[in-house]
Amino acid sequence: MSAVDVVIPCYNYARFLRRSVESALNQDGVSVRVLIIDDTSSDNTPEVGQQLAADPRVEFRRHAVNQGHIKTYNEGLLGWATAKYSLLLSADDALAAGALSRATSLMDEHADVGMTYGMAQHIYEDGEPKPIRAPVQDEHQIVSGPTFLERVCSVGNVVPTPTAVVRTGLQQKLGGYRADLPHSGDMEMWMRFATQGSVGITRSIQAYYRMHDASMSTRYYAAIIGDRREQLQAATEIHQRFGRDIQGFDAWLDGMRRRLGLEALWIAGDSFENGDVDSCRLALDCAGELYPPILSSSAAWKLRLKRLLGASTWKAVRPLADRLRGINSSVSIAPIRPRAELSGWWPTPS
Repeated sequence: MSAVDVVIPCYNYARFLRRSVESALNQDGVSVRVLIIDDTSSDNTPEVGQQLAADPRVEFRRHAVNQGHIKTYNEGLLGWATAKYSLLLSADDALAAGALSRATSLMDEHADVGMTYGMAQHIYEDGEPKPIRAPVQDEHQIVSGPTFLERVCSVGNVVPTPTAVVRTGLQQKLGGYRADLPHSGDMEMWMRFATQGSVGITRSIQAYYRMHDASMSTRYYAAIIGDRREQLQAATEIHQRFGRDIQGFDAWLDGMRRRLGLEALWIAGDSFENGDVDSCRLALDCAGELYPPILSSSAAWKLRLKRLLGASTWKAVRPLADRLRGINSSVSIAPIRPRAELSGWWPTPS
């Protein structure tokens, strides 16, 4: 059986920890070790962790001083993991039955595959997975590193982190997560792997990924604005370090700049409509930084006009403006963002 080391960082997620650990220990067809790292939680994580460590396959550590999630990830992946394969699993997520066997079997058969991921079913807040029409089980594909890199530049991160099984030796050769990319470190990591070989993808549900609702606040907007900057930084540095000889990478980066600029402009408009004028200004500045031509677009000029009018004035005149344009003011102009059931890129034939 293939050996897999599972690193489970935990910070105030004691209520989810047991399920997360047991989902790893109950995997068939693989030999599993689990390391729980408690980053000074203030809940009962130490009690739950010590109970789980009664199983000889589980080790529990507790930091005396909070290290933050990046150092905690790297402690487990670089300093502890020794098995052929490894996985980083958040304490609020869980593995699906058979996930590790499916991933390791694919990589055992294909030595050029450095990492394998699959689909993740979303769980919201303290909920449980709902029955859904699952994708075809045990179907898989292998894509080249450049194909994967092009996709990431086109749409952003396509890998649900709790599904990503990697070769431990390659992980330790490539190094750990970067502290200067707190929002996009996972995307940058997968791009690093893709510069070294192929990427395996299974269509099966490999993990249950917990989504925590984010409020429309300045903190929320600051995070997603920062994420756009970090995506471009990550991809640009991957190109400089590993991808100069990859044909097409320059064009992919150009397309990425345009996409991120458009997304930042939409964030600016969304934050203005939600009354957060500071985030609107920051997002508009970010859009121009990422893709300067976007500032000459009609959408950018319309947003500038709204800002000149001011949020309160625009709120008062918007119904009239919408009537003149034939728009129903009772319908939000923001795109509908439904709760997705699954995440993960499954390539479809072109």
